[in-house]
Amino acid sequence: MITARTRAFDSVLCFGDSDWWYHNRGHADMQFMRRFARHWPVLYVNSLGMKTPGASDGRMFLRRVSRKAKSVARYYRKGGEGFGVLSPIFLPVFDGAFGHSLTRALGLQITAALRALGMHRPLVWVACPSAVDVLDKIPRGGLVYQLSDCYSALRGASATQAARMEAALAQQADLVVCSSLSLVERARHLYRRGEYVDHGVDFDRFAAAGSVPDPPEEVRDLPSPIVGFFGNLDGNTVDRALLDAIIRSRPEYRFVLVGPMSREFESLRAHGNLTHVPQKPYCEIARYGAAFDVAIMPWLRNEWIHHCNPIKLKEYLSLGKPVVSTPFPELRRCGGLCYEATDAVTFAAAIDRALAEDDPARRAERRAWASPHTWDAKFGRILRLLEIRGISCFSESCPRSPQTRRHENGGASRIYACGKWAYAPPGDPMIRCMRCCYDDVLKRTVLDVRSILGRAQQRAPLPRTRLARDVRRLAERSFS
Repeated sequence: MITARTRAFDSVLCFGDSDWWYHNRGHADMQFMRRFARHWPVLYVNSLGMKTPGASDGRMFLRRVSRKAKSVARYYRKGGEGFGVLSPIFLPVFDGAFGHSLTRALGLQITAALRALGMHRPLVWVACPSAVDVLDKIPRGGLVYQLSDCYSALRGASATQAARMEAALAQQADLVVCSSLSLVERARHLYRRGEYVDHGVDFDRFAAAGSVPDPPEEVRDLPSPIVGFFGNLDGNTVDRALLDAIIRSRPEYRFVLVGPMSREFESLRAHGNLTHVPQKPYCEIARYGAAFDVAIMPWLRNEWIHHCNPIKLKEYLSLGKPVVSTPFPELRRCGGLCYEATDAVTFAAAIDRALAEDDPARRAERRAWASPHTWDAKFGRILRLLEIRGISCFSESCPRSPQTRRHENGGASRIYACGKWAYAPPGDPMIRCMRCCYDDVLKRTVLDVRSILGRAQQRAPLPRTRLARDVRRLAERSFS
């Protein structure tokens, strides 16, 4: 419930964990910013990075350096979805005099961008912990830490540095949002805070692609069955040895891998039954997934995977595809819809079983499980959690009458609507502007006082009219 102590924000500043221009735009922070941008000005800051890329990554290193340089060259541009994207000049160096100088320069860039965009008290959303050192330079109406991964387990990053950043963020944050129950348990144990908001899915996009397949040219003429995976192929998450053994054990199956490959995975191209498709825009991913007969997730068994909740899991299920994966805690929340395997032999056997057991009824069951987990539903939960913590939007005037603002791209959307919030399911508390809330508090106070006076009047006669008038005047002065 919003009270007189409510803190207000007039915009949203997001420190993302990806690069808007070059990464998959299906990430959680990007999905939430799309929805915030329908109602408030939003500035998305491309990932500041958690580690410096090394030359040992081969072509992936050169690709990352090239992409980052091109991203910084853009500096500030409109993202094309109702909000702006900033690629600040920054290197992921956090220690020493050079690191402190970089942090000061970053703070100047962020504050200058906020002033130029007229964002005075933004809600600060942090998905990349390396932003923590610049937060004290930014005026804010609230701080949300989106904890989607266990960064202290990231290979090649300083575990000590990541743990320091994460702890500092969690202690400052008004709301810590965790994408898996393992992360919730960890956050509450370490920081005594953490709320479970698992990843959502663009259900309509993926369900439509799965219902009426329209395979892209690269996979259109491939023989069936197709066993597929889309996403990054890197040594921090995917078990290369396991994947290699699975491909070798089923030469009669066609394996399709969609996404960028790190150096250690490039040798997989030698397999005659493997097709690799480079990274594709997010809007095209569903079409590639629809061409799969079975979707796989051959994860490593490490701390990073133990705490993860991959978005692709719900995307595969929205497509209606059977999923075979190595085990991790969030997989078991699917109600037995997925097949688990721990080694190459059991994994290949699970693929065989998934192909044999797949039918229209099972595909419908998978989609039915995924359908409530839309990004709109997850965003509604975020809004309710912010309201509980006394953080709301800022409105100069009561928006009881319809009020809209026009975004830079020309689209109009309602800023705030008293009554049922667009993202709130039926039966949920209403989220309203501060002035309307104060009006309601006043009305409830007066009604409560009248009720008390009424009960007292029954026990002993009181000068009811005069006392009620005095109490009302007192309440009006308190909330005016």
